[in-house]
Amino acid sequence: MINPSLLLAADIGGTKTTLALYHRAQWPGPPLAEQTMANHGTAGLEQLIAQFLDPLAERPAYGCFGVAGPVRNQEVEMTNLSWRISAAALEQRFGFQQLHLLNDLMATAMGTSSLQADELVTINPGSPVAGGTVAVLAPGTGLGEAFLTQGAQPTPHPSEGGHASFAPRTREQIELLCFMLQSRDHVSVEQVCSGSGLPQLFAFLRTTMGVPPALAEALAASRDQTPLIVASALKALQEGEQEHIAVRTLELFTAILADEAANLALKTLSLGGLFLGGGLPPRILPFFESCRFMSIFARGVYRDWLRTIPIQLILNPKTAIAGAAAYGFSRIVPTP
Repeated sequence: MINPSLLLAADIGGTKTTLALYHRAQWPGPPLAEQTMANHGTAGLEQLIAQFLDPLAERPAYGCFGVAGPVRNQEVEMTNLSWRISAAALEQRFGFQQLHLLNDLMATAMGTSSLQADELVTINPGSPVAGGTVAVLAPGTGLGEAFLTQGAQPTPHPSEGGHASFAPRTREQIELLCFMLQSRDHVSVEQVCSGSGLPQLFAFLRTTMGVPPALAEALAASRDQTPLIVASALKALQEGEQEHIAVRTLELFTAILADEAANLALKTLSLGGLFLGGGLPPRILPFFESCRFMSIFARGVYRDWLRTIPIQLILNPKTAIAGAAAYGFSRIVPTP
C-alpha cells in the first residue's frame, strides 16, 4: 500500500548507498527505518531500493535522493560509479507519485542547518553574516562542492567545482602537477584532493622519499591503498614520525584542501560560513590543525575577509540523507 505521508530519502555515493524512510508527522525526527549498503557487487540502485522496501508493510509515495553526480533533467550519470539513474524510471518501477534527484552535495548543504554543536569541529569561529551564503566542500571518494543561499527558505545549488583545474600554490605543488601530467592531459582538483587522489599524492612523494618496507608490501598487495595510507599516517603522527611519507601525504592533502576551500569561499561569497563534509576529514582530524589550515586559507587580496568566514568540519555521516529528507518535505511532500 502506498502511504502519501512517507518519504524515502537516499544518499547515493561512489562506494555506498544509505536509504531512510521518514514520516511527515515525525519529521524532523529520526527515520522509521534506515539501511546502508555497499554499491559494488550489486546489480544497481533498483536492487538496493527493492531490498530496502520489500519487507515494509507500506510504500512511500515520495522520494528525494542525493546522488554523487550532476543532475540533468532528473537523470544522473554518476561520476565515480557506472550507474545511470532516472527519476522517471524509478517512479514507474516503485510506484512513487514523485521522486526528485538532487546532487549529493546539495543534500549535504540542506542538512547543515540541522547540525548540532557536538556534530561539528570548529576550525575557525569567524564572524558569520546572518542570511549569508553557506558553502560545502566534501572530500570523499571524489571531491564534492555546493552552496546554499538564504531567502524565504534555504535553497541549495549544485557545483562540479571538484572537476575544475588543479591550481598549484607552492613549488612542491607545481612539481605535483607536472608529475600528474605525465599520465593525463588534465588534472582536476578532485584528482589530488579526495580519497581516490591520496594514492596519487603518495606516488608523487615516493619519487623523493623512502617507503617503510612493510607499508610498501601492504600497498603492493592492496586494491584500495587509501585506507592503508590513512592508517599509516595516523600511526606515524602519533609516534612523532613527522617525516614519514604517509604523514607528508596527508599534510599535502590538507594543504590543497585548505586552498580549494578558500577558492570556493571566494567564488560563492560564503559569508554565512563554510562546512567541510565527506567521509575523509573525520578520519584524519589530527591533520586539521587550525593555525596551519587558516594560514593557507586566508591568503591573497581578501585574506582579512577570509579570516572572518566560520569554518566547521562535519562529523555526522548522515548529514546528506537528513538534507535530502529536508528538501523532500519542504518541496515535494504536500502539507496535509
